Amino acid sequence: YQDAEKFFRRTFITEGMHLLLISVAQRLAGQGGDPVIQLQTAFGGGKTHTMLAVYHLAKRKVSTDKLAGIPPILDEANIPSLPQANVAVIDGIKLSPSQPLKHGDLEINTLWGELAWQLLGEKGYEMVSSADRDGTSPGKEMLIELLSKAAPCVILMDELVAFTRQFEFGKQFKAGTFDTNISFIQGLTEALKAVPNAILLASLPE
Repeated sequence: YQDAEKFFRRTFITEGMHLLLISVAQRLAGQGGDPVIQLQTAFGGGKTHTMLAVYHLAKRKVSTDKLAGIPPILDEANIPSLPQANVAVIDGIKLSPSQPLKHGDLEINTLWGELAWQLLGEKGYEMVSSADRDGTSPGKEMLIELLSKAAPCVILMDELVAFTRQFEFGKQFKAGTFDTNISFIQGLTEALKAVPNAILLASLPE
């Protein structure tokens, strides 16, 4: 699962995954593709495998001609050269509204703080640091600026519902409130539409 070449060599690319990877490749190359893709699968439906395929395609350390099954996909998408991308992986099950994540001396409270740090490190976090400390959404324009600096980029959000359902209605946590998190998701999806080589894949329960 950690080696891109071995992963694709042992992966049967289904029709659904084929179409998804075409869309991801087009998006990263700035040639169309969907800015936001929802993965709705039942338990054991291959959601994690699909996200890993996107992760390895975007963040690979080898050329695409070494990834089994990928050259025909790029040919079909009419993409001769696919750029490597910055990738952020948000796992809702590992996140807690009341427990900050630590990266060295840095404590990060929110989804947007963690997203910014994963995409651009401390420079990315600085862009949203005040919103992270306050638990308020950074807003669409700031997210456009962040994504533009990180692009081409892929955001993988798994089990987002598992994270948001931990918020008690009207209660303020270190990670914000239910409403500020919903506002962030809305702002993020709008920002992704404005950045032609940024894409979000989010898993939702069927």
